[in-house]
Amino acid sequence: MLPKSNHLKPRKTPVQRRSTHTVDAIYEATIQVLLVQGAEKLTTTKVADRAGVSVGSLYQYFGDKQSLLSAVLEKHLVEVTEHVDLACQGNREKPLKQMTYALIQAFFDAKFSDVDASKALYSIASGIEGQQMVTTLMQRSQASICGLITSAPDAHFEDPITATFIISTAMVGPVQALLAMDAPVEYQKKTCEHLSNMAYGYLRDNAKSVPLN
Repeated sequence: MLPKSNHLKPRKTPVQRRSTHTVDAIYEATIQVLLVQGAEKLTTTKVADRAGVSVGSLYQYFGDKQSLLSAVLEKHLVEVTEHVDLACQGNREKPLKQMTYALIQAFFDAKFSDVDASKALYSIASGIEGQQMVTTLMQRSQASICGLITSAPDAHFEDPITATFIISTAMVGPVQALLAMDAPVEYQKKTCEHLSNMAYGYLRDNAKSVPLN
């Protein structure tokens, strides 16, 4: 769990299968209410009704609306970060082009595997300590990406930290724009391909080539 103010921490963690199912239903209901009514009109009562649980059941896990939103946002951000981390781990010591394309694809897959969650939660990421979560997890992803590109057998970076910063931030803008415009799947794929080409071109041009044996 990410560091956060005490009043935003969940009251308890689900352990039994039934309680886990309840919390999952609450998470999904929160996303749906956000999409339809927005954060300002979202209430714990509306979420509970949508999830098919009592308000009392919701309050067993979340003290108030802000605690609920914080938990749902954290869940989404952690899932995206873990997806990127796995791609980085799985592509270490691969050629620079292969690892770059795998990284960009992993980020797109993570954000578009649940479009509703991505769209709904962008709207609240600037509040409820969301920016702190984004920053913390971005730093974690950047550490993974830095480890990835510095493991490339065919490239050497004199300034891998800056290269990592450029790539990690360059991934975010196009995805936000695609989500905002409800871009069709084919355009998502085309954008992913173009961004991969751009990222690889940047990394290739800013690295010293290392001959492969």
